[in-house]
Amino acid sequence: MSVIELTTFTVAPENTEAMLAARPGMVAAFREDRRGFLAARLVRLDERTWLDFVEWTDDAAWDESKAKGANLPAIGAFFATIGGLVGAERGVRYDDAEDGTRRVRTVAYGPEPSQVGELYLPEGDGPFPVVAVLHGGYWTAMWDRRQITDVVDDLVGRGYAVWNVEYRRIGEPGGGWPGTFLDVAAAIDALDGLDPALDTTRVVLLGHSAGGHLATWAAHRGALPPEAPGAHPKITPVGLVELAGALDLRAADAAGFGKVLADPDAEPPKDAPEPARPEVWPAVADAVGGGIVPLLAAGHHAWTSPLELAGPGVPVLAVHGTADEAVPAEWSRRYAEKVTAEGGTARYLEVEGGTHFDVVHPGHPVWAEITGWIRETLARSGG
Repeated sequence: MSVIELTTFTVAPENTEAMLAARPGMVAAFREDRRGFLAARLVRLDERTWLDFVEWTDDAAWDESKAKGANLPAIGAFFATIGGLVGAERGVRYDDAEDGTRRVRTVAYGPEPSQVGELYLPEGDGPFPVVAVLHGGYWTAMWDRRQITDVVDDLVGRGYAVWNVEYRRIGEPGGGWPGTFLDVAAAIDALDGLDPALDTTRVVLLGHSAGGHLATWAAHRGALPPEAPGAHPKITPVGLVELAGALDLRAADAAGFGKVLADPDAEPPKDAPEPARPEVWPAVADAVGGGIVPLLAAGHHAWTSPLELAGPGVPVLAVHGTADEAVPAEWSRRYAEKVTAEGGTARYLEVEGGTHFDVVHPGHPVWAEITGWIRETLARSGG
Protein backbone atom coordinates (compact mmCIF):
# COMPACT_ATOMS: atom_id res chain seq x y z
CA MET A 1 0.00 0.00 0.00
CA SER A 2 1.16 3.54 -0.63
CA VAL A 3 1.34 6.05 2.22
CA ILE A 4 -0.66 9.26 2.53
CA GLU A 5 0.81 12.28 4.32
CA LEU A 6 -1.89 14.54 5.78
CA THR A 7 -0.55 17.98 6.67
CA THR A 8 -2.72 20.80 7.99
CA PHE A 9 -1.33 24.32 7.82
CA THR A 10 -2.46 27.93 7.96
CA VAL A 11 -1.98 30.72 5.46
CA ALA A 12 -2.81 34.36 6.14
CA PRO A 13 -5.53 35.55 3.73
CA GLU A 14 -3.21 38.14 2.23
CA ASN A 15 -0.73 35.34 1.37
CA THR A 16 -3.24 32.96 -0.22
CA GLU A 17 -2.66 34.15 -3.76
CA ALA A 18 1.11 33.84 -3.37
CA MET A 19 0.78 30.35 -1.89
CA LEU A 20 -1.38 29.13 -4.76
CA ALA A 21 0.99 30.70 -7.28
CA ALA A 22 3.97 28.92 -5.68
CA ARG A 23 2.21 25.56 -5.45
CA PRO A 24 2.84 24.26 -9.03
CA GLY A 25 6.54 25.00 -8.72
CA MET A 26 6.72 23.17 -5.41
CA VAL A 27 4.94 20.10 -6.84
CA ALA A 28 7.22 20.10 -9.88
CA ALA A 29 10.27 20.29 -7.61
CA PHE A 30 8.98 17.37 -5.55
CA ARG A 31 8.57 15.30 -8.72
CA GLU A 32 12.13 16.09 -9.73
CA ASP A 33 13.83 15.75 -6.35
CA ARG A 34 11.85 13.49 -4.02
CA ARG A 35 12.06 9.72 -4.37
CA GLY A 36 8.71 8.01 -4.03
CA PHE A 37 6.56 11.12 -4.51
CA LEU A 38 3.36 10.13 -6.33
CA ALA A 39 0.77 12.90 -6.09
CA ALA A 40 -0.43 15.90 -4.08
CA ARG A 41 -3.89 17.38 -3.54
CA LEU A 42 -4.73 20.57 -1.65
CA VAL A 43 -8.03 21.19 0.20
CA ARG A 44 -9.17 24.47 1.74
CA LEU A 45 -10.84 23.91 5.12
CA ASP A 46 -11.62 27.53 5.99
CA GLU A 47 -10.35 31.02 5.23
CA ARG A 48 -6.96 30.34 6.81
CA THR A 49 -6.60 26.56 7.05
CA TRP A 50 -5.53 24.11 4.37
CA LEU A 51 -5.16 20.33 4.25
CA ASP A 52 -2.48 18.82 2.01
CA PHE A 53 -2.79 15.19 0.86
CA VAL A 54 0.58 13.92 -0.39
CA GLU A 55 1.00 10.33 -1.56
CA TRP A 56 4.30 8.45 -1.26
CA THR A 57 5.32 4.97 -2.31
CA ASP A 58 6.41 4.11 1.25
CA ASP A 59 7.17 5.49 4.71
CA ALA A 60 10.87 5.79 4.01
CA ALA A 61 10.23 8.07 1.03
CA TRP A 62 8.30 10.49 3.24
CA ASP A 63 11.01 10.40 5.90
CA GLU A 64 13.67 11.15 3.28
CA SER A 65 11.63 14.08 2.00
CA LYS A 66 11.18 15.54 5.49
CA ALA A 67 14.94 15.33 6.03
CA LYS A 68 15.56 17.36 2.87
CA GLY A 69 13.26 20.20 3.94
CA ALA A 70 13.16 23.26 1.68
CA ASN A 71 16.32 22.31 -0.19
CA LEU A 72 15.21 23.79 -3.52
CA PRO A 73 14.13 27.39 -4.23
CA ALA A 74 10.70 26.39 -5.54
CA ILE A 75 9.99 24.41 -2.37
CA GLY A 76 11.26 27.23 -0.17
CA ALA A 77 9.07 29.74 -2.01
CA PHE A 78 5.98 27.69 -1.18
CA PHE A 79 6.92 27.11 2.46
CA ALA A 80 7.59 30.84 2.89
CA THR A 81 3.89 31.58 2.34
CA ILE A 82 2.75 29.28 5.17
CA GLY A 83 1.84 30.88 8.47
CA GLY A 84 2.06 27.82 10.70
CA LEU A 85 1.85 24.05 10.89
CA VAL A 86 -1.25 22.69 12.63
CA GLY A 87 -0.47 18.99 12.41
CA ALA A 88 0.88 16.14 10.31
CA GLU A 89 -0.17 12.50 10.14
CA ARG A 90 0.44 9.55 7.89
CA GLY A 91 -1.65 6.53 6.99
CA VAL A 92 -1.83 3.57 4.63
CA ARG A 93 -3.98 4.17 1.57
CA TYR A 94 -7.17 2.20 1.00
CA ASP A 95 -9.43 2.98 -1.95
CA ASP A 96 -13.18 2.49 -1.73
CA ALA A 97 -14.92 1.06 -4.76
CA GLU A 98 -18.70 1.01 -5.18
CA ASP A 99 -18.88 -2.64 -4.16
CA GLY A 100 -16.45 -2.50 -1.24
CA THR A 101 -12.81 -1.95 -0.43
CA ARG A 102 -10.27 -2.61 -3.15
CA ARG A 103 -7.04 -4.28 -2.22
CA VAL A 104 -4.45 -2.06 -3.83
CA ARG A 105 -0.83 -1.23 -3.23
CA THR A 106 1.61 0.98 -5.08
CA VAL A 107 4.84 -0.79 -5.98
CA ALA A 108 8.03 0.80 -7.31
CA TYR A 109 9.76 -1.13 -10.09
CA GLY A 110 12.54 1.46 -10.37
CA PRO A 111 14.02 4.42 -8.47
CA GLU A 112 12.26 7.25 -10.36
CA PRO A 113 8.91 8.72 -9.26
CA SER A 114 7.07 7.49 -12.36
CA GLN A 115 8.54 3.99 -12.18
CA VAL A 116 5.61 2.62 -10.19
CA GLY A 117 2.51 0.55 -10.71
CA GLU A 118 -0.63 -0.02 -8.70
CA LEU A 119 -1.43 -3.66 -8.04
CA TYR A 120 -5.12 -4.38 -7.47
CA LEU A 121 -6.24 -7.77 -6.17
CA PRO A 122 -9.82 -9.06 -6.27
CA GLU A 123 -11.48 -10.86 -3.39
CA GLY A 124 -10.12 -14.33 -2.67
CA ASP A 125 -6.76 -16.00 -2.37
CA GLY A 126 -5.79 -16.50 -6.01
CA PRO A 127 -3.83 -17.27 -7.98
CA PHE A 128 -5.46 -14.65 -10.20
CA PRO A 129 -4.97 -14.04 -13.91
CA VAL A 130 -3.47 -10.61 -14.51
CA VAL A 131 -4.43 -7.73 -16.78
CA ALA A 132 -1.56 -5.26 -17.16
CA VAL A 133 -3.01 -1.85 -18.07
CA LEU A 134 -1.20 0.99 -19.84
CA HIS A 135 -2.81 4.42 -19.97
CA GLY A 136 -2.65 6.92 -22.80
CA GLY A 137 -2.04 10.65 -23.07
CA TYR A 138 0.27 11.22 -26.07
CA TRP A 139 3.11 9.57 -24.09
CA THR A 140 3.40 12.81 -22.09
CA ALA A 141 3.61 13.53 -18.38
CA MET A 142 0.47 15.67 -18.55
CA TRP A 143 -1.68 12.55 -18.11
CA ASP A 144 -1.16 9.66 -15.71
CA ARG A 145 -2.50 6.23 -14.78
CA ARG A 146 -5.44 7.57 -12.79
CA GLN A 147 -7.33 8.40 -15.99
CA ILE A 148 -8.00 4.71 -16.53
CA THR A 149 -9.17 3.67 -13.05
CA ASP A 150 -12.75 3.05 -14.25
CA VAL A 151 -11.38 0.29 -16.45
CA VAL A 152 -9.25 -1.01 -13.58
CA ASP A 153 -12.22 -1.12 -11.21
CA ASP A 154 -14.32 -3.03 -13.73
CA LEU A 155 -11.62 -5.62 -14.36
CA VAL A 156 -10.96 -6.16 -10.65
CA GLY A 157 -14.69 -6.68 -10.17
CA ARG A 158 -14.53 -9.45 -12.76
CA GLY A 159 -11.97 -11.34 -10.70
CA TYR A 160 -8.73 -10.26 -12.36
CA ALA A 161 -5.64 -8.89 -10.69
CA VAL A 162 -4.78 -5.60 -12.38
CA TRP A 163 -1.34 -4.02 -12.69
CA ASN A 164 -1.94 -0.34 -13.56
CA VAL A 165 1.41 0.81 -14.89
CA GLU A 166 2.97 4.23 -14.72
CA TYR A 167 6.05 5.01 -16.78
CA ARG A 168 8.35 7.93 -17.52
CA ARG A 169 6.81 10.16 -20.13
CA ILE A 170 7.79 13.06 -22.36
CA GLY A 171 7.95 16.20 -20.23
CA GLU A 172 9.79 14.57 -17.32
CA PRO A 173 13.39 13.36 -16.97
CA GLY A 174 13.98 10.07 -18.76
CA GLY A 175 10.74 10.14 -20.73
CA GLY A 176 10.70 9.40 -24.45
CA TRP A 177 13.45 7.43 -26.16
CA PRO A 178 14.49 5.01 -24.77
CA GLY A 179 13.26 5.49 -21.19
CA THR A 180 9.55 5.05 -21.88
CA PHE A 181 10.16 1.68 -23.55
CA LEU A 182 12.60 0.53 -20.88
CA ASP A 183 10.05 1.39 -18.20
CA VAL A 184 7.18 -0.46 -19.85
CA ALA A 185 9.37 -3.52 -20.28
CA ALA A 186 10.60 -3.34 -16.68
CA ALA A 187 7.08 -2.85 -15.32
CA ILE A 188 5.72 -5.90 -17.09
CA ASP A 189 8.74 -8.01 -16.16
CA ALA A 190 8.24 -6.88 -12.54
CA LEU A 191 5.14 -9.09 -12.42
CA ASP A 192 7.54 -12.02 -12.11
CA GLY A 193 7.67 -12.58 -8.35
CA LEU A 194 5.64 -9.47 -7.51
CA ASP A 195 2.96 -11.26 -5.48
CA PRO A 196 2.20 -14.95 -4.83
CA ALA A 197 -1.47 -14.28 -5.62
CA LEU A 198 -0.63 -13.64 -9.29
CA ASP A 199 -0.70 -16.27 -12.00
CA THR A 200 1.93 -14.84 -14.31
CA THR A 201 1.39 -17.61 -16.85
CA ARG A 202 -1.93 -15.90 -17.62
CA VAL A 203 -1.21 -12.24 -18.35
CA VAL A 204 -3.21 -10.10 -20.77
CA LEU A 205 -1.87 -6.71 -21.84
CA LEU A 206 -4.40 -3.90 -22.31
CA GLY A 207 -3.64 -0.37 -23.45
CA HIS A 208 -5.45 2.68 -24.73
CA SER A 209 -4.20 5.29 -27.21
CA ALA A 210 -0.50 5.89 -26.46
CA GLY A 211 -0.85 3.06 -23.96
CA GLY A 212 -2.34 0.95 -26.75
CA HIS A 213 0.84 1.53 -28.70
CA LEU A 214 3.00 0.59 -25.70
CA ALA A 215 0.98 -2.51 -24.81
CA THR A 216 1.17 -3.68 -28.43
CA TRP A 217 4.90 -2.99 -28.57
CA ALA A 218 5.31 -4.95 -25.33
CA ALA A 219 3.41 -7.90 -26.78
CA HIS A 220 6.04 -8.11 -29.54
CA ARG A 221 9.14 -7.74 -27.36
CA GLY A 222 10.13 -11.31 -28.16
CA ALA A 223 10.61 -10.27 -31.79
CA LEU A 224 13.04 -7.46 -30.97
CA PRO A 225 16.72 -7.84 -31.84
CA PRO A 226 18.96 -8.44 -28.80
CA GLU A 227 20.35 -4.90 -28.83
CA ALA A 228 16.94 -3.19 -28.82
CA PRO A 229 15.61 -1.63 -25.60
CA GLY A 230 13.06 -3.97 -24.06
CA ALA A 231 14.33 -7.18 -25.65
CA HIS A 232 14.47 -10.45 -23.67
CA PRO A 233 11.05 -10.37 -21.92
CA LYS A 234 10.55 -12.33 -18.70
CA ILE A 235 6.76 -12.38 -19.04
CA THR A 236 5.01 -13.84 -22.08
CA PRO A 237 1.45 -12.51 -22.37
CA VAL A 238 -1.35 -14.79 -23.52
CA GLY A 239 -3.39 -11.98 -25.05
CA LEU A 240 -3.36 -8.33 -26.12
CA VAL A 241 -6.24 -5.86 -26.05
CA GLU A 242 -5.34 -2.82 -28.12
CA LEU A 243 -7.79 0.07 -27.78
CA ALA A 244 -7.48 2.96 -30.25
CA GLY A 245 -3.72 2.62 -30.30
CA ALA A 246 -1.25 4.71 -32.28
CA LEU A 247 0.25 1.66 -33.98
CA ASP A 248 1.92 3.09 -37.09
CA LEU A 249 4.71 5.32 -35.82
CA ARG A 250 6.16 5.87 -39.28
CA ALA A 251 2.86 7.31 -40.53
CA ALA A 252 2.39 9.18 -37.26
CA ASP A 253 5.85 10.70 -37.62
CA ALA A 254 5.18 11.79 -41.19
CA ALA A 255 1.86 13.35 -40.17
CA GLY A 256 3.32 15.28 -37.23
CA PHE A 257 1.19 13.30 -34.80
CA GLY A 258 0.85 15.12 -31.48
CA LYS A 259 1.69 18.57 -32.81
CA VAL A 260 -1.67 19.71 -31.41
CA LEU A 261 0.10 19.71 -28.03
CA ALA A 262 2.06 22.76 -29.16
CA ASP A 263 -1.17 24.75 -28.77
CA PRO A 264 -2.50 24.71 -25.18
CA ASP A 265 -5.71 26.34 -26.44
CA ALA A 266 -6.50 23.56 -28.93
CA GLU A 267 -9.81 21.75 -28.54
CA PRO A 268 -9.23 18.31 -26.94
CA PRO A 269 -10.91 15.15 -28.25
CA LYS A 270 -14.43 14.51 -27.00
CA ASP A 271 -14.52 13.17 -23.41
CA ALA A 272 -10.77 13.61 -22.96
CA PRO A 273 -9.72 13.67 -19.28
CA GLU A 274 -8.27 16.82 -17.79
CA PRO A 275 -4.46 16.77 -17.63
CA ALA A 276 -3.24 15.49 -14.27
CA ARG A 277 -0.17 17.72 -14.49
CA PRO A 278 -1.06 20.82 -16.52
CA GLU A 279 2.06 22.54 -15.22
CA VAL A 280 4.22 20.51 -17.62
CA TRP A 281 2.24 21.56 -20.70
CA PRO A 282 4.49 24.55 -21.57
CA ALA A 283 7.58 22.33 -21.61
CA VAL A 284 5.81 19.74 -23.76
CA ALA A 285 4.48 22.44 -26.10
CA ASP A 286 8.00 23.78 -26.60
CA ALA A 287 9.38 20.31 -27.31
CA VAL A 288 6.87 18.77 -29.71
CA GLY A 289 7.38 21.17 -32.62
CA GLY A 290 6.21 19.28 -35.68
CA GLY A 291 5.15 16.19 -33.75
CA ILE A 292 5.83 13.99 -30.77
CA VAL A 293 7.06 10.77 -32.41
CA PRO A 294 10.69 11.94 -32.81
CA LEU A 295 10.86 12.43 -29.04
CA LEU A 296 9.35 9.00 -28.44
CA ALA A 297 11.13 6.85 -31.01
CA ALA A 298 14.10 8.92 -32.21
CA GLY A 299 13.80 7.35 -35.65
CA HIS A 300 13.87 3.75 -34.40
CA HIS A 301 10.60 2.82 -36.10
CA ALA A 302 11.63 -0.78 -36.72
CA TRP A 303 12.05 -1.29 -32.97
CA THR A 304 9.11 0.78 -31.75
CA SER A 305 6.29 0.73 -34.30
CA PRO A 306 3.84 -2.16 -33.75
CA LEU A 307 2.88 -2.17 -37.42
CA GLU A 308 6.46 -3.07 -38.28
CA LEU A 309 6.78 -5.61 -35.45
CA ALA A 310 3.44 -7.29 -36.18
CA GLY A 311 3.58 -11.06 -36.54
CA PRO A 312 2.39 -14.32 -35.04
CA GLY A 313 2.55 -14.97 -31.33
CA VAL A 314 0.15 -13.26 -28.96
CA PRO A 315 -3.59 -13.35 -29.83
CA VAL A 316 -4.86 -9.82 -30.46
CA LEU A 317 -8.11 -7.93 -30.06
CA ALA A 318 -7.82 -4.53 -31.77
CA VAL A 319 -10.70 -2.12 -31.11
CA HIS A 320 -11.18 1.29 -32.70
CA GLY A 321 -14.07 3.71 -33.18
CA THR A 322 -14.99 5.05 -36.59
CA ALA A 323 -15.46 8.54 -35.12
CA ASP A 324 -12.07 8.62 -33.40
CA GLU A 325 -10.72 12.13 -33.97
CA ALA A 326 -7.41 11.56 -32.18
CA VAL A 327 -5.98 8.37 -33.73
CA PRO A 328 -6.93 7.01 -37.18
CA ALA A 329 -8.82 3.71 -37.04
CA GLU A 330 -6.88 2.65 -40.12
CA TRP A 331 -3.78 2.08 -37.96
CA SER A 332 -5.51 -0.57 -35.83
CA ARG A 333 -7.13 -2.18 -38.84
CA ARG A 334 -3.88 -2.44 -40.79
CA TYR A 335 -2.08 -3.84 -37.76
CA ALA A 336 -4.68 -6.58 -37.25
CA GLU A 337 -4.58 -7.43 -40.95
CA LYS A 338 -0.80 -7.75 -40.87
CA VAL A 339 -0.84 -10.00 -37.80
CA THR A 340 -3.32 -12.26 -39.58
CA ALA A 341 -1.33 -12.22 -42.82
CA GLU A 342 1.80 -13.23 -40.90
CA GLY A 343 0.01 -16.28 -39.48
CA GLY A 344 -1.08 -14.82 -36.15
CA THR A 345 -4.49 -14.53 -34.54
CA ALA A 346 -6.10 -11.10 -34.57
CA ARG A 347 -9.65 -9.82 -34.40
CA TYR A 348 -10.38 -6.27 -35.49
CA LEU A 349 -13.49 -4.79 -33.89
CA GLU A 350 -14.63 -1.50 -35.37
CA VAL A 351 -17.09 0.50 -33.26
CA GLU A 352 -19.51 2.34 -35.52
CA GLY A 353 -19.69 5.96 -34.39
CA GLY A 354 -17.30 5.24 -31.53
CA THR A 355 -15.05 8.02 -30.28
CA HIS A 356 -11.50 7.81 -28.98
CA PHE A 357 -12.69 7.35 -25.39
CA ASP A 358 -15.78 5.19 -25.97
CA VAL A 359 -13.55 2.12 -26.09
CA VAL A 360 -12.45 2.66 -22.47
CA HIS A 361 -15.89 3.36 -21.02
CA PRO A 362 -17.10 0.25 -19.16
CA GLY A 363 -20.66 1.45 -19.73
CA HIS A 364 -20.33 1.41 -23.52
CA PRO A 365 -21.78 -1.67 -25.30
CA VAL A 366 -18.38 -2.55 -26.78
CA TRP A 367 -16.96 -3.14 -23.30
CA ALA A 368 -18.94 -6.38 -22.98
CA GLU A 369 -17.25 -7.68 -26.13
CA ILE A 370 -13.84 -6.62 -24.86
CA THR A 371 -14.24 -8.33 -21.49
CA GLY A 372 -15.77 -11.37 -23.16
CA TRP A 373 -12.69 -11.70 -25.34
CA ILE A 374 -10.43 -11.43 -22.27
CA ARG A 375 -12.43 -14.13 -20.48
CA GLU A 376 -12.33 -16.50 -23.45
CA THR A 377 -8.63 -15.90 -24.09
CA LEU A 378 -7.72 -16.65 -20.49
CA ALA A 379 -9.92 -19.74 -20.54
CA ARG A 380 -8.07 -21.05 -23.59
CA SER A 381 -4.77 -20.43 -21.80
CA GLY A 382 -5.79 -22.72 -18.96
CA GLY A 383 -7.72 -20.47 -16.58
